[in-house]
Amino acid sequence: MASKPTAPGGVKATPTSRPQPAPQARPARPGGRPSAEVPQEAGGPSGPPRWLQIVSLALAIAGLGVSAYETYAHFNGSRLLGCPTGGHGTFNCTAVITSPQSMVFGVIPVAILGLAFYVFVVAIMTPWAWQAQRREVAWLRLGSMIVGMGFVMYLIYAELYQIGEICEYCTGVHAITFLLFCITVVSAALWGLGKPKPAE
Repeated sequence: MASKPTAPGGVKATPTSRPQPAPQARPARPGGRPSAEVPQEAGGPSGPPRWLQIVSLALAIAGLGVSAYETYAHFNGSRLLGCPTGGHGTFNCTAVITSPQSMVFGVIPVAILGLAFYVFVVAIMTPWAWQAQRREVAWLRLGSMIVGMGFVMYLIYAELYQIGEICEYCTGVHAITFLLFCITVVSAALWGLGKPKPAE
């Protein structure tokens, strides 16, 4: 019987093995992070652009400043700078911020509620809050602006039909709230409401 050919050195030669296919990438583990072999998709930036985040923060700071000034005027009985005290149906900030409608349930000043609201809005409109991309933060932002716009609509009704006077500073806060409401709604429609909290 013919012996098998040997390689130099006395080692028996074996038939050449076929090339093995490249190992397939392992799928992501359930509830965990994807395996290292799985290539990550390169996606674009999530959330609104940086300039829109800065605009929202600037508007929130402006609203906070006006609300703080109105709160100071409410408790000190001082006249708001640049707002005249006219007759019925004209601009009269003092009449508005000292009217019965300026107190919620006759106890809490509307100015205090506006100040507290804008302290929260400044925090929720910072670029860090936008970039967090957390669903609960996005829902808080959207919910707070919906509530804020609802309150603004009531205050506009109170000024026009109950007090009969218009406050320039209040109107400014209303306009800022409306702009922030639009930014929040458009951002939610275009970029979604963030990502859910990862499972631990």
